[in-house]
Amino acid sequence: MIGSDAELVWAPAELLEREGFPLGMEFGLRYPGNPCPTGIHDADVSAALAAGLILRPLRETLADTWAWLRREGDPAPRSDAPSPAQWFDPAQEQHILELVRPRRTS
Repeated sequence: MIGSDAELVWAPAELLEREGFPLGMEFGLRYPGNPCPTGIHDADVSAALAAGLILRPLRETLADTWAWLRREGDPAPRSDAPSPAQWFDPAQEQHILELVRPRRTS
């Protein structure tokens, strides 16, 4: 879709929590059963749905967003956006990937 060879790898919430992986900062996600509000995922959208909001498939949204970014260019970062230094530590991310990926045999 965007020409990336990135691989989507799912990790169990229990593993991420045990390893101290911070879900809330980067993606606005939270661990199951955690009552801490995260904002976007806690919004009640029932009024919007009742007014006719149509939910589109994620693939379609991603394709349209990618086309928009290619056409318009990257938007300027928000002043309150986390700096790259606040994102995932690459070594920690690699450690998590090693824990969840099946062992490959040669």
